[in-house]
Amino acid sequence: MSKISYYFSNFTLLFLMILTLSSCGTEEPIPEETLSLSIHPKTIQVGDEVSFTAQSNLGGDVSDKAIYYVNEQSIEGRTFQPSEAGEYNVHAIFNGIKSKKEKFTATEKPISSFTTKVLVEDYTGTWCGYCPRMVTILRYLTEYSDRIIPIAIHSDGIPADPWRYEFSKQMQSPDNYNANGLPKGKINRIYDLNQFTQTANCPNDPLLYRPQMDEYLNKTSNLGLAINSTLNGQQLDITVKVGFATNSVPDARLVVTLIEDGLKHNQTNYFAGSNAVCDPASNYAEMPRLIPDFPQEHVLLKAYTDIFGDIIPQEEIKEGSVYTRKFSVPLPANVTNANNLSLVAFVLGNGKEVKNRAVINVQRAKVGEDQPFD
Repeated sequence: MSKISYYFSNFTLLFLMILTLSSCGTEEPIPEETLSLSIHPKTIQVGDEVSFTAQSNLGGDVSDKAIYYVNEQSIEGRTFQPSEAGEYNVHAIFNGIKSKKEKFTATEKPISSFTTKVLVEDYTGTWCGYCPRMVTILRYLTEYSDRIIPIAIHSDGIPADPWRYEFSKQMQSPDNYNANGLPKGKINRIYDLNQFTQTANCPNDPLLYRPQMDEYLNKTSNLGLAINSTLNGQQLDITVKVGFATNSVPDARLVVTLIEDGLKHNQTNYFAGSNAVCDPASNYAEMPRLIPDFPQEHVLLKAYTDIFGDIIPQEEIKEGSVYTRKFSVPLPANVTNANNLSLVAFVLGNGKEVKNRAVINVQRAKVGEDQPFD
């Protein structure tokens, strides 16, 4: 064997040994762990359930071990029921690894029917001597049906009423609701409530006032309302929704008001010392001409829309659709006790003029509480 061949053979053997040793000392690198998130389904209706799954490239299915976040808030488990329509962002975390964000959309659930409720407005005043009459009538009506929603609109007079509503004169005008000669009761804004269904002008029989309300309570409504609100200090955030079961509501307008219960003030009483036969629970004939600390309920404090209504755009009125208005407003200065506040919202329509545009449906909710469609 030549020297050249000898040296070449030894070099080749040495190279192979080094290559073998080098190969034995090298390991496959461990890949970096990643997490992927899936949402099922991507579009749901409010109140329905959406579910999440998580997959690790190293550990496989980790759906039951991951923690899920919806709009940056952690949730229990891996299912979620949205309470409001909108787009939701979701991510998952497992082993300290965060997935990419995924989205799903919640839409309003179509509503085909709504409970009919009736608005009764009482034009009144603490100075008005016969106005206690409507107080008793409203008690009769609200005891008869919880679908009757009252509002007391306090008007100008002497002595001055502490809750005089700022637009009461405009509302009482003959060009609008023609609500002069207090007390004046109006059903669904434009229809007169008959206070004199008996010989005596002091109410004493609740049964006499019910028939005139049945006409309105028995109607069907092609729209309904939902109200939700939160109060933080003096800041009030309101969401009002109008759901439609129709494609047409001519001249539709939304009104949103704030009322307060549990108020008291001296009340003028013209029944004092008369022979009027009043309800025993409210026997005004035996009370003084100025009743001290007389209860003043459902007092209108403020409207967050035009009191005659803000226009609802026609393109928003579609069967199965929901129109939403949001307000972020301070409480008015005339609030006495925020715990006694409620919101009353209603939709007017079917009339070209204020005086013939009636309430189609109305809703009430205490401030801080959620009142869904019903």
